Amino acid sequence: MSPAVIERREFLKVTVGASGGLILGFYFAPPSRAQVSVPPGVFAPNAFVRIAPDETISVVVNHSEMGQGPYTSLPMLLADEMDADWTKVRYEPAPVDPVYNHPVFGAQITGGSTSTWSGFEQYRKAGAVARAVLVAAAAREWNVAVEKCATANGFVVNSASGARLSYGQLSTKAAGIQVPA
Repeated sequence: MSPAVIERREFLKVTVGASGGLILGFYFAPPSRAQVSVPPGVFAPNAFVRIAPDETISVVVNHSEMGQGPYTSLPMLLADEMDADWTKVRYEPAPVDPVYNHPVFGAQITGGSTSTWSGFEQYRKAGAVARAVLVAAAAREWNVAVEKCATANGFVVNSASGARLSYGQLSTKAAGIQVPA
């Protein structure tokens, strides 16, 4: 049996025709404009942290877990800045939304070992904003100056009286406070 002989020109016609059909077979959907949803009663001072009345602190992580550890490191950065109880912190993968774009590359991507160093300032600021609003809510509740309040392991503490309010207890009170820029 002899091998089939195909002319070069015929081969090119078939190859180009098949690849053109393949290209037309793909459809790329336009970017989603999904809104970041927050359940009722949950305090969300920004897109990266949510505090529920049950004391759960959810950190929304805008990078995929591919061995770099962003599902641990980024929540740790935020929780450390908040002075949160680490046992109550969990993560959620970010939905598709421009607010979660990579701060360096401008798209929602993970790669190049950039997850932790690129999110460092972003997550620290998100935690600081949440802590500031929780402290302001506690100061308002106790009718004291913000300077009289401190944070400790998931609580705001009144320095003068020793009273304590957990972040979960403050979550609904904090929702009505202006978030600092």
